[in-house]
Amino acid sequence: MSIELERCKRTNEIYQDIRNRHYVENKGCHGQQLHYLIKLNGDVVGIISGASSVWAVKSRDEYFGLTKDNKRKGLPSIINNVVFRLEHHEPNLATRVLSLWRRRIAKDWEERYNVIVHGFETFVVEEDFRKGALYKADNWDFLGVTAGSTKSHKGLANKSVRKTTIPKLIFAKKIKGTKLSTEYTATWNLKNKRS
Repeated sequence: MSIELERCKRTNEIYQDIRNRHYVENKGCHGQQLHYLIKLNGDVVGIISGASSVWAVKSRDEYFGLTKDNKRKGLPSIINNVVFRLEHHEPNLATRVLSLWRRRIAKDWEERYNVIVHGFETFVVEEDFRKGALYKADNWDFLGVTAGSTKSHKGLANKSVRKTTIPKLIFAKKIKGTKLSTEYTATWNLKNKRS
């Protein structure tokens, strides 16, 4: 069995088609982001993506040692697994893809955004059949459940509004031998912007 991750744009037609069938509504993606088509023996069988981590999650902040003083520079070294959808199922495939993705995106993220990745986060909507078993099998730590609310705003200049959301299971994983970033320059400020 040959598993391959092919990097693509979020606007890729195949990516969008699969993304639109995911159980979480497709509302686009925010911040820094990298997207991949999952190929099994040459055929596309799913998608997986990473993006900027969310700003405020108490248990996640405690897990990674994020504080008021280091959060702005440290948070960019944590990637949010914002979507993972497989449309072909066989034993251990999801766990193997997730493990491959973690290694691949850590390299791609550093190359693209000039940040060494320290870890990962993800948020899972719990259902009878969806309890985060995939992340547990890949040795992610269960950190608890979100409060079920978020801040929403239209543009950074506008005041935010708190909205009720579905509570989600929080999972995270650190990369051994790495630390939170202590230096950070947004890539749109780089003179020699990486592609």
